[in-house]
Amino acid sequence: MIKEIGFGVSTVCFDDRQELLWMGNQGGHVTSYYGLNIQKYTSFQVHHTDEIRQIVPIERGILSLTQSSLKCSIRRGIPMFTYQSPSMQSMQCMLLTSPSSVLIGGHQTKVIELDLEQLQEINQFDVPEPGCAIFRRTNKFLCAGDAGGKVTLYDPKTMKAEHVLSAHSGALSDFDLLGNLLVTCGFSSRHGSLAIDRFLMVYDMRVMRAMAPISVIMDPMFLRTIPAFSNTILVVSQTGQFQFIDTTVMTPPMMMYPVNTQGGLITSLDVSSTCQALSFGDSNGYLHLFTAGEHVTYNSFSQPTEFADPVEHLQPIHISDELTPLSIIPMMYPVNGTLLSDWPPELCQKVYRNPRPIDPDILKTMKIQHNVGYAPNPGKERRNQIPYKLTDEKSQKKKSGVPESPIGRGDDPFIIAPKKYRKVDLKYSKLGLEDFDFRHYNKTHFAGLETNIPNSYCNALLQTLFFIEPLRCALLSHLCVKEFCLSCELGFLFHMLDSQKGQTCQASNFLRAFRTIPEAAALGLILTENEENSNRVNLPRMIQSWQRFVLHQIHSEIFVKTQVEEPKAEESSPEQPKEKTEDEKTTEKTPDTTPKSKKKKKKKGKKKGKETTVEEEDKEKSEDKDPTSTEQTSTTPVEEVFEEKSVITDLFEISMVTTLKCRCGQETSRQSDTTIINLNYPDCSPPGINKPPTMYKFGDVVQNSLATEQTTQAWCNICERYQPHMQKKLVNSLPDILALNCGMENVRDVEFWKIQHMLLKQQKEESNDGSSVSSSPIPINHNVVMCRYGRSCTRRGCKFRHEHDMGDGADYLNKINPDDDPDNIWLPLGLKIVLSDDGSVLVTEIADEEPLPKVEEPNTKYYEIYATIAHIKDSKTAGNLVCHLKGGETYHQRKEGVTCTQWYLFNDFSISDIEKHEAIQFNVDWKLPCSIYFMRRNIVRYHKCQVVSPINKTILFEDSALVNPKKRKISFTPLVEDEEFPKKGDLVGLDAEFVSLNQEESELRSDGTRSMIKPSHLTVARISCIRGQGEKLGEPFIDDYISTQEQVVDYLTQFSGIQPGDLDPSVSTRHLTSLKSTYQKLRCLVDAGVVFVGHGLKKDFRVINITVPKGQVIDTVELFHLPRQRMISLKFLAWYFLKINIQAHTHDSVEDARTALNLYLKYKELQEEGGDKVRAAIKEMYEVGRKNQWKIPDLDENIDQDQLIDFSDIIGNG
Repeated sequence: MIKEIGFGVSTVCFDDRQELLWMGNQGGHVTSYYGLNIQKYTSFQVHHTDEIRQIVPIERGILSLTQSSLKCSIRRGIPMFTYQSPSMQSMQCMLLTSPSSVLIGGHQTKVIELDLEQLQEINQFDVPEPGCAIFRRTNKFLCAGDAGGKVTLYDPKTMKAEHVLSAHSGALSDFDLLGNLLVTCGFSSRHGSLAIDRFLMVYDMRVMRAMAPISVIMDPMFLRTIPAFSNTILVVSQTGQFQFIDTTVMTPPMMMYPVNTQGGLITSLDVSSTCQALSFGDSNGYLHLFTAGEHVTYNSFSQPTEFADPVEHLQPIHISDELTPLSIIPMMYPVNGTLLSDWPPELCQKVYRNPRPIDPDILKTMKIQHNVGYAPNPGKERRNQIPYKLTDEKSQKKKSGVPESPIGRGDDPFIIAPKKYRKVDLKYSKLGLEDFDFRHYNKTHFAGLETNIPNSYCNALLQTLFFIEPLRCALLSHLCVKEFCLSCELGFLFHMLDSQKGQTCQASNFLRAFRTIPEAAALGLILTENEENSNRVNLPRMIQSWQRFVLHQIHSEIFVKTQVEEPKAEESSPEQPKEKTEDEKTTEKTPDTTPKSKKKKKKKGKKKGKETTVEEEDKEKSEDKDPTSTEQTSTTPVEEVFEEKSVITDLFEISMVTTLKCRCGQETSRQSDTTIINLNYPDCSPPGINKPPTMYKFGDVVQNSLATEQTTQAWCNICERYQPHMQKKLVNSLPDILALNCGMENVRDVEFWKIQHMLLKQQKEESNDGSSVSSSPIPINHNVVMCRYGRSCTRRGCKFRHEHDMGDGADYLNKINPDDDPDNIWLPLGLKIVLSDDGSVLVTEIADEEPLPKVEEPNTKYYEIYATIAHIKDSKTAGNLVCHLKGGETYHQRKEGVTCTQWYLFNDFSISDIEKHEAIQFNVDWKLPCSIYFMRRNIVRYHKCQVVSPINKTILFEDSALVNPKKRKISFTPLVEDEEFPKKGDLVGLDAEFVSLNQEESELRSDGTRSMIKPSHLTVARISCIRGQGEKLGEPFIDDYISTQEQVVDYLTQFSGIQPGDLDPSVSTRHLTSLKSTYQKLRCLVDAGVVFVGHGLKKDFRVINITVPKGQVIDTVELFHLPRQRMISLKFLAWYFLKINIQAHTHDSVEDARTALNLYLKYKELQEEGGDKVRAAIKEMYEVGRKNQWKIPDLDENIDQDQLIDFSDIIGNG
């Protein structure tokens, strides 16, 4: 609702070409408003005294009709023409008859047809008294209503009256056309005066007869048909009510909608072309807009609206300012004359800058084609840019091996985030990530997580969960039979993070299982690759929802039902009567009158957290405690109460009781358990003008969030309707890990953090100066609410508060930088929480090194801050998430071999040590807090932190195939239990085959070379393990095909040997298993200490997502390799050393694993002859390879069969 001061609204009109709403008032002024925010667009005067009778939009502008003139203006307000004529007296209405002509009528006997192009009257038509007041048009007639209550139907071509409908005896107020129906409203003459008819007159224009009138419950003054809804009419009264009437229903509807006219009368009405918006004007000058939703449009296809260019104001210079250069004020070049700096040509000489010499590396690699040289970019400068300033020759000689990354490369001066916080992009070479130096970003022994996997935004939270010692130990000891279990995958991931020392891990298997959970997709936690790279993702909201979902999912997968032993009645001493609880008091107010014989005696399997009312709980107590009940015998089973216990409930669970109390006294309660608390920020802006904001401690915010008390609407069974209830939350138990969600999704939360930092800094400054704390540098008008659009608000004259409205206070807030002062920290390092008997909590801020009491206080817990998760803003992308973690003594003991604690910054695979004050400093301009974790001091004393490996050797002998045994073909010989279990140091040949889930992305450079943007996403499809010793040497004991639920883009049959039907359980004849089952077999072999022999095992283990110690890996690609030379394929090695031809048509993992094992045995044979023999054989192989261009000749043509070696002797001796 918006008001035009001084005059009432005479007409309103929706623009049918742009998203504009036009309004004319009684003072001859026209104003337009843009969009649903009613942002003022243009405003101009049409006539100095006459009111605006009607507005009609046309293609090139707006037609505004007064009683004696017609004015046309473009939509920006510039007038085009004004037409006046002696024939124009008391003009009232107009109607477009064509794009270039308009019909004008009024309270006179002349109707004018005007040509808008020539500004000439085409025709004049005579009409009877009292003229025309309203024009409407159909395909056949031109309908004109007059002030006498009649509607005349004219021929559009000749303007001859065809029919006259006497609708009302007094006057006609409005009419409209609904298909073949003509509906009118007006006045009737009663006792010499006019009275509004409460009937809508309806006429069928096909037969020109009156139909049954429509009765309404209010005084109709205006009406419009709604084309989007068939048989629907909008009826409006002058006093400010409107309703929608269906013409096919005889009884009038009782539902009316009010228009807040504040005592005025409705004077005009219009409906948008999409029928999604209504507009009313009243006599007080108010314009009212009603819409069908938050995102509606006036037109289906609107033209763009042209806005004025913003005016850039020059920066003022104070008269006493001697430091600011005058050059900041632009100077206009003089039209006549010259400037003092314009030297004459005879005193000037053109000097050209010498070109920079071409890099010698480019000249060495340049290839000439058609007089044009092409060479690869050595990467020393930006592409297509050659700077004039030459760098130092010493710096040119040093070529860093560090891959390109935003950290340390091309700093953007507009980015205020430090380098170590920014997102590190992976740069791929032709080898993928094999030559990427991850250790450059991680100098610690902790393992980072890669970011090239979909949905890797959760890396920060995965590291946070890993550093919780009780949770880590519980998940490492967990294993179940469920194929996609997040708890099992987290346990496998935590084992990898524990095993690696400074290397990078992948969470690919965990995220693969995460993508298969339908609840995660329903919550919007699974992102596509395009969504993850866009800047539309709200990462703070997603990570807070993600952690709540994951904690609940882990609990649902590992919980154990335990029976709760209820306290016996004899345990309570009769000498100490127990005070009545609120539940018992409520029961006394609403006694139970249900007969006992109809009550239930048993409730089995009752779960903790079930919502029950106070009356139901009292009924159960009365049944258990009633000694006179005839049904209660010794054989009656005792009520069994179960609760679900897990490591999540032991660490994170907060038990709460929420009570709702109505005004009638009825009180209900329900018990609920939660794992994460959402911070509820109070309003730090007190009411009043120029009052200083209130300072809150972080502990006060936590206390307010734990135990809240507020008023809400709820259903009352006693009152039998919705009533205001007092909602109160009481805490029953405190967690050992207090997880807090910071929110920070709106401007109000961000402003709260800014103001608290400002007040904290101001308090310290004033305490040092000894001045009063009552003043505040922020002159905020606290009576006005903050605008939800913030800095993005484009509405002029917005009544809500913005940052730029705060004046100097906003500048002061923007200058507050928490990074500048380590002491200016609002977030505490520790908390002390005391739980009272009545359910209230008292939160006190303490230091993290404050000594604990020797005797533990009851219902009191001491917390220290353990981790914070922050969102790093980026104007170009969605930013990234980082976490600050406090590494405990147990983690340093395992990783570093020392006993200490240290704070670290985990930015995916970039890990650096930081000071503890940096972990709790938040400059919300670039680092937003998302989640905060407080951990109980000495938490390992209260929980079991022992790890029991859940993987045993029985997994190697179990048959976990997904295919019917009758259909499958066994291509391996299983191990014999208790005879062939691999021992430490045993050789196992291994090879894996993969399929592609998406194609590789690459670009073609201008020099013809190809650059990889992103490698293909591979997943393991087949894993084969070969015996390396014993009687069955060379026979496979594992040959598993891995089933996948994700869509395979390319089976890579030529390189993997996998056919499309091999991975489908319904048609496959292979030994098809799940990835989890085969993964456990490999883990069992790794834990047993076997030595894996294969070719290119680094890539195999990376795709399988398993960590194997270097001492347990023998890779033939490294054995037969010379430094700074190319890697040799398995096919060429087999041809040269073993004299066999493998991979003739396709790859086979069993054949490749056996070949790699034989190559290792050949290597040992050469090694026994002497170290020089091995090096000489490898050098000779490289010479033969270069001579044959690494192509394998036909064995039958070049090699005598007598020269083939019998490797059975080698295998037997091995």
